[in-house]
Amino acid sequence: MKSFEKLTEREVLALAISLEEEDERVYADFAEGLRENFPASAAVCEGMRKEESEHRRRLIELYQEKFGDHIPLIRRQDVRGFVQRTALWLVRPLGLDTVRKQASAIEYETRGFYEKAAVRSQDASIRQLFDDPANEERHHEERADAL
Repeated sequence: MKSFEKLTEREVLALAISLEEEDERVYADFAEGLRENFPASAAVCEGMRKEESEHRRRLIELYQEKFGDHIPLIRRQDVRGFVQRTALWLVRPLGLDTVRKQASAIEYETRGFYEKAAVRSQDASIRQLFDDPANEERHHEERADAL
């Protein structure tokens, strides 16, 4: 494991891509798990999944511009300080309380990651790219609480 403070800017950006991909997949799982009994909440989760996908796309574009096409696989479990998440695909039926708590925790942790990453970034374009999702994650927290 490596501490967040020891990651290079390239590694932080690669980690951000990995986190957005994971969050996108989690929201897809939420939507699928809620679709039958809570279709409106499933639609909210699907919208959040699409937003996470857009975050990931923007991160990948900047990564490729700055560092090339190869993006190393750096996962949350590779970096000290990240909370290990429950495997929600094992939990069925998936209730609104579970989704609400998990989504809120995801957004809180992700926002904190982007705020720390922005502060330590030396490159203005990367700093701005981290600031934007940090602000968007605040809105996701509100949406998660409203499920």
